[in-house]
Amino acid sequence: MLEQLLIRNFALIEEMCIPFHEGLTVLSGETGAGKSIVVDAVTLVLGAKGDKDMVRRGSEKAYVEGVFSVCGNDKALAFLHEQKLLDDDGSVIIAREINLSGRSTCRVNGVLVGLSMLKMLSSLLMEIHGQHEHQALLADENHITFLDMLGDAGHAFLVAETSEKYTRCQEIRRELEKTTKESEFRQERLERLNSQKREIEKADLKDGEEDDLVSARDMLRNADKIDHALRASYSAINEADGTSFSALALVKESLKSLREIEKLSDHYGALFARLESLYYELEDIGLTLRDDLQKVDLNGVELEKTEVRLDLIRRLEKKYGVTIADILVKLDAIDEEIRHFESIEDHIHELRTLLSKAWDDYEGSAKRLTASRCKLAHAIEEKMNHEFAQLNMQSANFLIQIESDSDHASSNGFDRVRFMIAANKGEDAKLLSKTASGGELSRIMLGIKSVAAEKTMVPSMVFDEIDTGISGRTAQVVAEKMWFIARYRQVICVTHLQQIAAMASSHALVSKQEMGERTITQITYLDKAARTAEISRMLGETSEKLSGINHAESLLEDAAAFRAKHPFAASV
Repeated sequence: MLEQLLIRNFALIEEMCIPFHEGLTVLSGETGAGKSIVVDAVTLVLGAKGDKDMVRRGSEKAYVEGVFSVCGNDKALAFLHEQKLLDDDGSVIIAREINLSGRSTCRVNGVLVGLSMLKMLSSLLMEIHGQHEHQALLADENHITFLDMLGDAGHAFLVAETSEKYTRCQEIRRELEKTTKESEFRQERLERLNSQKREIEKADLKDGEEDDLVSARDMLRNADKIDHALRASYSAINEADGTSFSALALVKESLKSLREIEKLSDHYGALFARLESLYYELEDIGLTLRDDLQKVDLNGVELEKTEVRLDLIRRLEKKYGVTIADILVKLDAIDEEIRHFESIEDHIHELRTLLSKAWDDYEGSAKRLTASRCKLAHAIEEKMNHEFAQLNMQSANFLIQIESDSDHASSNGFDRVRFMIAANKGEDAKLLSKTASGGELSRIMLGIKSVAAEKTMVPSMVFDEIDTGISGRTAQVVAEKMWFIARYRQVICVTHLQQIAAMASSHALVSKQEMGERTITQITYLDKAARTAEISRMLGETSEKLSGINHAESLLEDAAAFRAKHPFAASV
């Protein structure tokens, strides 16, 4: 339940901290006093869209904070635990801040969260019912949702199961349509894919080959330079000219001289060994230089082959990928697509079989849901007509029309649900949108909420002036209905009706005052005397006439007796 609402620099409110209680809390006050501002603050906490116009003039930002108790609210506790937002004291603090640019931030227990997450959480904490919901009731397409929310856990399971199975059918159907469309171009696509495969496979690409080819090309482009260097080096080692000896001949001569003294000492022996090793190494280098000289391609044949190979690789890279590795990955993808198209007819057959089975499953679920809705509709009709009798609509007859047609299959099953009413005895039942007045809509909605009060798990409800068009004895019945709902859930109600105000277990007055050059909204919980005076005002008394006070006291006494006769339910 909502325990406290803190409002700062929001519309006409400079700062206000409002405690809330269990049972039925009423907010009353003159028209324009700011009751709707309080409701707007609550809706903002629950995730409504923020607007820069909400920021009080002269302020940089507006701030609204709601403190909710979630003890006993298993769904909310599970959600908070899952999101790692659970506080140790069993409460949740939701804060919204709006700046002059219209940008808003949301925090849950001090943690910044997105608006979608806030809405998911707030749906487990509180519902707001106002004039907009009356408009929703006028839209026939919404009636199926209103009916389903009145069902038990078994009915809710059927609703979810049917929706899930319909989604599955749609997924298979979309896949079948996509695959069938692909099959129309099967032969053309296979020819193209096989052509691409042959082109890539013919190239016989090796990963890393391109780098090796680039290195080889650079060497081949410098063949003349390499040949000259190798030839000069080989000549210096192995070939003597008319003016000098080769390096190998000179080392050999040095060895011959050292051999004569190598045995005279270890030192000379070591020098001889080193020189001998150098001779053999130099001889090997000479052989290697000779071999390398034989490999140098001076006529450009190998360079041409390398350039052609690199050109082929570059063309394939342009068509199929940035690197050889990418091309090989593409080849695997081509193979996979070829297998797909070669077996596409089998896949289409498989999808049709799956769709047929999925549709049978969906159809069975949808038919069970229709049967459940018909049974539920009959029970709700009886309950709603009982509510009508209490809401001073004794002659009215509430009907729920269910039309079931597999041609209208949807996530809701085969059904079209429409709420109908015969407002007066002897009249044919017609759609709510065609016949219901504002007062009748208010009572119909209240009847639905009254029927749903024991089923809904949302612990708090706000009713924002849903008493439009209601007066007299009907107003008293509406007040009693409000209390019956409040026996199970916290109810906060903005009202102009004295009967509802008298029925409240807590009564707060919203007033507007001028302070200097500014207008501010204030809220005050009323004691017995002040409450009597306020209800007298709601009765139309403009002065402290004894008749108005007596009437107000009578209303309060009767309401207290009614509440005592119908105390809070055990779940509160």
